[in-house]
Amino acid sequence: MSERPFAAPRLARPNSSDQPADRITPSGALALLRHGWSAPRSAQSVVLLLSLWLLATTNWALWLRLPHLEGYDGSLTALTLRLLPLGLGGILMLLSLTAWPRGMKPLWIALLVVAGCAQYFMIAYGTVMDSGMVGNIMQTDWRESSDLFNPKLLVQLLLVAGLPTVWLVQLPIIRPRRTMQTMLRTVALLAAALLLLAISVFASYRELAPVVRNNLWMRHMLNPVSPVLATLDAALKPILRPNRPFASIAAGATLGATYAAERKPPLFVIVVGETARAANWGLNGYGRDTTPELARRKVLNWSNVTSCGTSTRESVPCMFSHLGRAGFYKSKVDYDNLVDVLYNAGLAVLWLDNQAGCKGVCERIPNASTADRLDTAEGKALCSSDGECLDGIMLSGLDKRIAALPADRRERGVVLVMHEMGSHGPAYYKRSTPETKVFQPECLTNALSSCTREQVVNVYDNSIRYNDHFLSQTIDWLAGQQSHYQTAMLYMSDHGESLGEMGIYLHGMPYAMAPDEQKHIPMVAWLGNLGDRTRVSETCLRGQLDQPLSHDNLYHTTLGLLDVVSPTYQKSQDAFAACRS
Repeated sequence: MSERPFAAPRLARPNSSDQPADRITPSGALALLRHGWSAPRSAQSVVLLLSLWLLATTNWALWLRLPHLEGYDGSLTALTLRLLPLGLGGILMLLSLTAWPRGMKPLWIALLVVAGCAQYFMIAYGTVMDSGMVGNIMQTDWRESSDLFNPKLLVQLLLVAGLPTVWLVQLPIIRPRRTMQTMLRTVALLAAALLLLAISVFASYRELAPVVRNNLWMRHMLNPVSPVLATLDAALKPILRPNRPFASIAAGATLGATYAAERKPPLFVIVVGETARAANWGLNGYGRDTTPELARRKVLNWSNVTSCGTSTRESVPCMFSHLGRAGFYKSKVDYDNLVDVLYNAGLAVLWLDNQAGCKGVCERIPNASTADRLDTAEGKALCSSDGECLDGIMLSGLDKRIAALPADRRERGVVLVMHEMGSHGPAYYKRSTPETKVFQPECLTNALSSCTREQVVNVYDNSIRYNDHFLSQTIDWLAGQQSHYQTAMLYMSDHGESLGEMGIYLHGMPYAMAPDEQKHIPMVAWLGNLGDRTRVSETCLRGQLDQPLSHDNLYHTTLGLLDVVSPTYQKSQDAFAACRS
């Protein structure tokens, strides 16, 4: 369509001489609205209108959190007025890249949908949309993803994307005859957005800089700019980043002197917990008895332990690395990990998953999923119709799984890693059995913000209570294996969880800004008779249960307990070293 002006419709005038001649009648106003709704527009004007709409309708997660800023006691009205032009400039700069007359309608509608979804999750769970969160979404399987869907998400999409989508579908877009004219208008629009941003930053930097430094989450809240940039970063980084070199640390691993003596081989279970936070762990002094069965078994419980990350995608590879958190994130090289070292040393190693995969940790060793137990009697009792299972399913058929490992390796020893579903949210009500639902009433929806604080804490605590039961069952199973093996168990959660503190739910916040609830985790050990192998004094360990530990200690503590010799072992990072005679 060629570019041409459009005349406004003639408005009906009243016949009565005592009424003003320029008064607009209802029919005239309706005609004016119809014309404004369906009048052809340039791509640049569409982008400007969409930017204003997105600023007004999709950034309530930011506005609602402003009253809870840390280190700011100024006027919220003044702060909002400073943020508005910054927000408009950022959104307009992003959308100006789409200000072209052909083929942009599907992209504009997609942006509206993305913004609506992002706003729902940011308001409902208090999360932010950074590249780490998008990466978590990409690595989540359909069972976990289904727990996040809620009718309120559809309502949010309709409110944000419904009206502008109907408008865009029927809207004629003006197509200038010359391509250069379109390019000049688009460049001008981009320049205007940049100018608005520059002026806003210059005028407000002194006031906004300290606010943002004290509240780093604000950098990830502009919608849809943050989710779009985060998605591009998560999607393109693996493509654009050159292949990292791989270096093996497993080749030098050997079994220590204790394996030369005639004694029972070790059977060591590492339980990788999911979303258990230390604050709600009964053994840590929590006001509720969420760990009664572990307490009866007199396990070792460390109360001051931190995670490597705030999501499974980050924490699981990091906790099995020899590098520790600082080295893991700085490394430019990929290494094999703890289970590879144990396997190369000659032990039988098995990774058993009741989660959305091992995040690359188990790809070089034998591994299995509980999905292969769905058709068994235990599977029918412990698994739902969508294939999601309670962690007790990992004990089903476990003897057969171990018996299927190579006999020569089993004779040296067995290491079993169990990756839990644990307390994975937001559908916490699925993570416990009727017998462990002792705290009532529960939040029976995945829309956690619609439940009371008491209901959310109750349903989460019930999932911890079930985890306590599963770990105790695992200890009982290990105790039954002591006629053939020296047995022990070590449990560490991968990260913690937010339960509504400061309006934040779930996990996955950037580590630097994440609350302690997402980083402070439980750690438990039951040494059985395996501690005798390397002369670990349990009495000594009980005197050190308040020492600060982290995921950094898992690698070295495991090697020390199992007497596996490796050049990568660091005695200073072995949590049991000081109590080994």
